[in-house]
Amino acid sequence: MTRVLIADDNPIFREVIKRHVVALFGFETVEAADGAAAVALAEAGRPDLILLDLMMPGMDGIEAIRRIRALPGLRDVPIVFLSAETDRRKWAEALSAGANDFISKPYHRQELEARLSLHLKLASLGRELRSQNALFSRERYLAGCVQRQLLPKDLDFPGFESAAVYQAQEQVGGDFYEAWDDGRAVYILMADISGHGASAAMLMAVCKGLLLSLREDRLSAEEIVGRLNRFLCTLLDGGDLDMFVTLVLARIDRRAPILSVVSAGHVPSFVLGPRGLTEIMPHGPALGIIADHAWTAETVPFGRGDMLFLYTDGLTELRSPDKVFFGDERLRLLLRPDRSPKDLIGEIIETALPFCKGTLHDDLAMAALRRL
Repeated sequence: MTRVLIADDNPIFREVIKRHVVALFGFETVEAADGAAAVALAEAGRPDLILLDLMMPGMDGIEAIRRIRALPGLRDVPIVFLSAETDRRKWAEALSAGANDFISKPYHRQELEARLSLHLKLASLGRELRSQNALFSRERYLAGCVQRQLLPKDLDFPGFESAAVYQAQEQVGGDFYEAWDDGRAVYILMADISGHGASAAMLMAVCKGLLLSLREDRLSAEEIVGRLNRFLCTLLDGGDLDMFVTLVLARIDRRAPILSVVSAGHVPSFVLGPRGLTEIMPHGPALGIIADHAWTAETVPFGRGDMLFLYTDGLTELRSPDKVFFGDERLRLLLRPDRSPKDLIGEIIETALPFCKGTLHDDLAMAALRRL
């Protein structure tokens, strides 16, 4: 049963309010003669609504409101103060302390009924909203767990050492990476789904599933990107999803020191090695836009000791509190070939996250792979 706490130092007034509350709603009531007793009863009984006088001996109503609001589980209980106080500064102080509403003494029975009904309904809606939010947060957490399970568990292939990291801006996101070895070559892919959150995560899962199918067909990097693009153009055409996918797919030949890179609207890729830093720029549009576009791979030397570094724009678009971008130049300064893939990514994270004070503005992914 709904319980109402009535706190007033006047026993006659408490009895009048009690009768009205019982007559109007049939609620259970508990009574307190001062602020300290009101706080104690609120803590012990967890009322559904509190009616509180401002002017009481000892602890007044304003201090009682502050203490009740500090109690666990009572932050959102409706508190309505009834008072003959005419100083509106006191009203403002009570509202600032945590009261939801006020009723002037003497009050009208209809006003009491209307205001209590309103605040009980708002409290009920608030509880329902918090419950739904908790359920939604739980579902997003589980979706994030599923998404992380879709990422490769192991990027270690014979003859290579590697490392990768992924962090969604929200609990789920659209960046992802993939890698596989078909015996003739090692493939590594980095992709960025436009947007954030659930829609990007769902499209990421679709792309992941299609990639698993395409890689079994032993296609070239250009063919894989082309087929994925045609599928996305068909999927996204005519719908309400204004989305696209940027990606870079690298193929490292096992029989020759050659790296082939297909980049579709993605940020640059980098090769770190004895020849210095080689930057591979994108050379085609993002996927899901032009169905009949044909990509051409760019080929660069990739011998022992060379390392490939891939990332998404969530890294370079990190922003400091004063709105300065992390940027390409800061990234280039960190790309040192004398680091292992794990140490390289670790140093980038240790530099980038303090730069943005730990606040991501986009999903972020990185991968590095060195030929041994």
